[in-house]
Amino acid sequence: MENGAMETAPTSEMIGNDTENERSKLIDLASAAIDEVIKLAQPDSDLWIKSLESGREVLNRDEYEKIRSPFDTPKPNGFVAEASRKTVLLCTNTAALIETFLDADRWSKMFSYIIAKAKTLDVLSNGINGTRNGSMQLMHAEIQLPTPLVPVREYRFIRFCKQHAEGNKWAVVDVPIDFYRDGPNGNPNLSCKRLPSGCILEDMPYGCQITWVDHSQYDESAVHQIYRPLVNSGIAFGAHRWVATLKRHCESLAIPMFTVPSDYPADISPSGKSGFLMLAQRMSDSFMSGICPSSACKWDILHISNMANNDRRIMSRLIQDASGENRAIVLSASTSVWMPVSRQKMFYFLRDARMRGRWDGLSNSESMEEIVRIPKGQFGDS
Repeated sequence: MENGAMETAPTSEMIGNDTENERSKLIDLASAAIDEVIKLAQPDSDLWIKSLESGREVLNRDEYEKIRSPFDTPKPNGFVAEASRKTVLLCTNTAALIETFLDADRWSKMFSYIIAKAKTLDVLSNGINGTRNGSMQLMHAEIQLPTPLVPVREYRFIRFCKQHAEGNKWAVVDVPIDFYRDGPNGNPNLSCKRLPSGCILEDMPYGCQITWVDHSQYDESAVHQIYRPLVNSGIAFGAHRWVATLKRHCESLAIPMFTVPSDYPADISPSGKSGFLMLAQRMSDSFMSGICPSSACKWDILHISNMANNDRRIMSRLIQDASGENRAIVLSASTSVWMPVSRQKMFYFLRDARMRGRWDGLSNSESMEEIVRIPKGQFGDS
């Protein structure tokens, strides 16, 4: 690492009595993870090949083995590997993204549809000479897919931030801590294993270019069969989902609050628009917290006579208002079905107010009238 005064904080979660020796091991491990992600992020690298089926990049396992990664250990029985990467230009800057990634609360809000829970457990270093270069912190996160048929991925990792030698590039990498705690074979009780993942950030004239790399292993038997192709493709937890969510977030912040389409059906003030967006976010957060099987939400299989499928789930949970006084029990049920249409076509069908009566049993088979539409993205679909 570069020379400089490193600001440190207590590390009760990680550091034992031999503090300097333990810290040296962690720095070596983090440096190895940074180097691996930088190699995986290189454009036109032999480490990636294009899939003939999906057209997406997939990891070339033969080439990956040649880099002799210390994290590339034998997979536990039943585990499969998943790797993906994606590059995109965002309407933001590197400094803003780094500050968000290093703040567990802001990070989880930015990716509220992906992150069920996030917490910073320890700060090993705040950086060098007042910058974020060399920042290291121990974090815990639960990564979710909006269905109870796919288990939440629970990770404990070190987030390491380092400035590239070129100066205008930064790397923010998650270092798998189970490798450090449990040895090369990891914890046999875990249903997923994180490998070095993260992003390379570079400020550009018109924004920030980010290359996201995601690499992990997971127990395929824990995933319902209907979701296995989605998870295996990397769409469910991979780089494409992270980048798409980040891009939508940046676009929503870039749209001025006073911008109103010319065909707007109602007169609404900027404060009213802001209120609608906040309400929509709370509704989305409530939906995600209710459907995803986090550590706080346990779903049970709903057994129905003469039906062999086990894709129906039921759950009861206690909720309360902001005051903490009024409580209620909410009963939720969930199932998943395969629809022989594209995601885009299904999305437009569900958002069309005229079609609401064809799928919503509470609408009494009638269409609904759209009064206000507030775009959150560049093209107004979201």
